[in-house]
Amino acid sequence: MFRGRFFALVLFAALLEGCTCCAYLNHMFNAERLYDEATELRTARLDSVPDETQSYPGSEESQKYEKIIEKGSRVLERFPKNKKRTAEAVFLIAESYRHKADWPKAITKYDEYERYFADNDSMRAVEYQRAYCLYRNQEFNISRFALEPVVADKNHPYYFQGLNLLSLLDEKSEAPEQAIAALEAVLADTSGTPYMKGKAHFRLAGLYFKMENWEKAHHHYNAKEIENLNDRERQTAGEQSAECLVNSKEYLKAADEFKQLYKNDAYEKQRAIYLVRIGETTLWAGRKADAYVIFNKVNTEYPKTEPSSRSYFNMGDYEQTKTLNYDLAMSYYDSSYIARSISEYGRKSRERRYALRSLVSMRDRNEEILQSKDSVPNMKSFFKNEFMIAELFLLKLSEADSALARLTNVIEKSDDTASVMRASYARAFIYDEFLHDPDTAEELYKEIIEKYPNTDYAKQAQANIGMRVTMKTREDEARDRYMEAESLWTVASEMPVNKMELVDSAYATAFYAFDNVYKDYPQTQSGVQALYMKAVYFQMNPERLDSAAAIYRYLRDHHGQTAWGKQAAYVLNTRLTTTDDDLAKLRKRTAKTIENLDRNSARYYEELNAKPEEKKAEIISKEDEILENTYNSMYDFE
Repeated sequence: MFRGRFFALVLFAALLEGCTCCAYLNHMFNAERLYDEATELRTARLDSVPDETQSYPGSEESQKYEKIIEKGSRVLERFPKNKKRTAEAVFLIAESYRHKADWPKAITKYDEYERYFADNDSMRAVEYQRAYCLYRNQEFNISRFALEPVVADKNHPYYFQGLNLLSLLDEKSEAPEQAIAALEAVLADTSGTPYMKGKAHFRLAGLYFKMENWEKAHHHYNAKEIENLNDRERQTAGEQSAECLVNSKEYLKAADEFKQLYKNDAYEKQRAIYLVRIGETTLWAGRKADAYVIFNKVNTEYPKTEPSSRSYFNMGDYEQTKTLNYDLAMSYYDSSYIARSISEYGRKSRERRYALRSLVSMRDRNEEILQSKDSVPNMKSFFKNEFMIAELFLLKLSEADSALARLTNVIEKSDDTASVMRASYARAFIYDEFLHDPDTAEELYKEIIEKYPNTDYAKQAQANIGMRVTMKTREDEARDRYMEAESLWTVASEMPVNKMELVDSAYATAFYAFDNVYKDYPQTQSGVQALYMKAVYFQMNPERLDSAAAIYRYLRDHHGQTAWGKQAAYVLNTRLTTTDDDLAKLRKRTAKTIENLDRNSARYYEELNAKPEEKKAEIISKEDEILENTYNSMYDFE
């Protein structure tokens, strides 16, 4: 009988173990199934984007990862001492967090895996994935440290991915040479897979493109391993390869590469853009007729689209800059705006159309001035129009050379010194900021400093070429003189009252200093301010109030837009003197106010001391009741 009980206990334990095993298998089976489904969604998502770092899981994919984490957590709760089962659960949880782009939690789980399951088979994957998560979490230095065991062993299954990640880290540390060296090591190793080498070529081409090394970028974009990448990456490589040739000014070769992209059925959605680029590169190569045929093909096959607007814009730009046929250019710009008004090229076309219309109008006015039969033509208006035409060329039509030609015309032919100075500075500024020719700009700035010293243009020219600003305009000189006079006024105001003779003398000295500033610099802002201080001085002396009023009126009438003219107007609106009649009226108003206060005060105290009467409760009779009309009665009154 004892033996029977023993066998029963053994059988019960076996059944219990089987149940727990079944529970584990159930959780892990569901977790792995969900992970496979999420992986399929992730693969489909990444195939549709050129850069996986810019793509994030959708709601369905995220929900599957959440369920994987839930299943894995249950395994950890129910089987904490089973090392094999917990290792698998922790790894699945970490991978789920990584695919969800929850980098901190993924890093935590990878650290937990290394601490407790370092001898597990998945540890090699954990080493690389943890370094990658650290990189995505912007912890670049720690990521580089975590990556060391991966790149130190060529037999590591993630060795080439590690080199690629190392190049990304070098790029983030602003060391493109080190990033290039890491990627070159991937290409030099014969054991690398074609896919990894294709990724390395793609990354290398991108680095060289950023460094504007068009030749090497073009070489790597056309490597045969690029064919192993997905469609979007191959498309990007083809586009960037053609752009490298454009930047190298090999326009016909670039057009041929764009034609290959145009013929590829997989890139059908971009065909209109490729046609436009073929037309643009053909036009830049000097084949206007062929380019116009291509542009018209775009306008016919893709009307009312942004590529059509861009085609019209290119034709308008050519007519504007090359043939100088402004009427035809405006017509093309109108067509570009009509084709797609909300596009970038539609907006630019509208701006250029208005600018060209203004330019043509001013050009015609200048021709009328030159052909005028007047003995003295209005050359001031002529050169003013020339300067405005130069502004249009520079700021609206993107023609710096044409703007320089107009400014040079003003400089060489105008007799107005102010116009010549303005045009000279504008010419130097264009070379400096628009044409990026610092040597020519510096030479022109120095010419301005030499020819027009002590002007605002000379001061700014010194600042632009990095010189110490030593030039002083009349405004600067007036300001210095005004500050000296103001310091004398401050000294006078701080003198003790018991030394009135010295006070009067100090104020008189400050007054003469202000008077001299105004006499020497009457048209400057500091001169106007000095005149205002003269009025303040006169106002302090009762015998000179008329003089103060006269100066205030002059400031109000002749310098009303300045701060001191406005203050003078305010002072004139108030009375500078008080007459006997004013004092009599003030006394009368004061007496009446006191009388009213006394009367109101007496009434207040009388009411306060009076015996309060008992208030009787008010009785409201039924006849006085106010019935609310709530429309809840039995009858509906109209």
